[in-house]
Amino acid sequence: MEHDLTRGNVLKTSAVFALPYMLSYFLQMLYGMADLYMMGQFSGAAGITAVGNGAQTLYIITVTLVGLAMGTTVIVGHAVGSRRFDRAEAAIGNTITLFMGVSVVLAAVLLALCPQIVALIGTPAEAVEGTAAYLRICFIGIPFIAAYNILSAIFRGLGDSRSPMYVIGVACIINIALDF
Repeated sequence: MEHDLTRGNVLKTSAVFALPYMLSYFLQMLYGMADLYMMGQFSGAAGITAVGNGAQTLYIITVTLVGLAMGTTVIVGHAVGSRRFDRAEAAIGNTITLFMGVSVVLAAVLLALCPQIVALIGTPAEAVEGTAAYLRICFIGIPFIAAYNILSAIFRGLGDSRSPMYVIGVACIINIALDF
């Protein structure tokens, strides 16, 4: 769903584009909040600490991926806006290849360093095992997190901020259902 963001009322066009974009990030934050809520219902302080520490660690990684993906949005948006679709295609292909390779390596490195990361963030002794388990699950999912954020960046570069919002909304519902 490509939208031309170069025409029409600037304020309205910006608002229509930005609102789904902001909602998408709010929905991404719901992941950790849903996990934390479930731990609060069925676990003690150690479980809450484990998920809280793990979610904050994953949030740092996610925000980094989002920031890096923002470059793709700019490059694709510029290419599409100037009707240089060959440049947009090249940027999309290069980005997907680069980010998927980097995300697999990043996941492997983080999995290998999981005990050191748990120690580095100052996890209390009673929450070490739970934090490590939560982080391992999250680290395995890094290629999927990267894929979502890269595809979202591409869609946004094409002028479509709604499709990524719908995808993350469905993913949040699935995450909450699986938490139960």
